[in-house]
Amino acid sequence: MASVIQTLCVAAALAGATADAAPPFRPLHLVSEPSGSGVRLRIVGHSAVACDASYTLEVSNQSGAGSNRSVQRGTARLQAGAEPVTIATTTLGHAAAAGWTARLSVRSCGPDLHYEEVAGAQR
Repeated sequence: MASVIQTLCVAAALAGATADAAPPFRPLHLVSEPSGSGVRLRIVGHSAVACDASYTLEVSNQSGAGSNRSVQRGTARLQAGAEPVTIATTTLGHAAAAGWTARLSVRSCGPDLHYEEVAGAQR
């Protein structure tokens, strides 16, 4: 019995030692892709554990005709191990050459996980 407990303790220590090398847990991602003469922004969710992920997507666009800023907020309920799913989509028309910025802020799976992803194009 003692050897089983020692083995588990060693395995736990090794797992902790390699945890720094593992990619961070980020259940929501910002994806940008061309769409005609503009760009489509998608928030994609995928998680290995059941998770409620609160997000804010802030999109700014500046062009010769003026500027625009929009903010979208929500909470995604992700099921453990489910296929990736599109949570929200926003399309910027005629933005391929314009200066635009998108910032996804995420709070997820408890108060300790907070991160941001940023995408954009500069003139």
